[in-house]
Amino acid sequence: MNSKKITEDEIANMRVASLPTRPTAPAAFGGRGYTANELKAAFDKLPLYIIECINRLIDDISAEDGGVAEEIKTGIPEAPTLKAFLDDVKNGNLSAYLKTCDGRTLEERLSALTKSND
Repeated sequence: MNSKKITEDEIANMRVASLPTRPTAPAAFGGRGYTANELKAAFDKLPLYIIECINRLIDDISAEDGGVAEEIKTGIPEAPTLKAFLDDVKNGNLSAYLKTCDGRTLEERLSALTKSND
């Protein structure tokens, strides 16, 4: 498993609060030496790191063999594990889980509508 909690030490150098609010003069001229592109890169650093961590978590959850999703119980008879549910969603079978106001599944309602149009 590649996912893990993000620690304070990992993000300490990614905080934007210590950055200037606009580009500054180079250090040789007494400024902090941030160009506009360097400020943009600094602002992007933490969100991009978080995205990377979330993607690792998603990979761990949905791994084909040994993914966490195989262990998470859903309480749904048609999909006893999160992996089974995600597989159905990926395969376009989400309508089998959604209920209409009359208690039937959306899949049943759509099927009935299709038959009445034939």
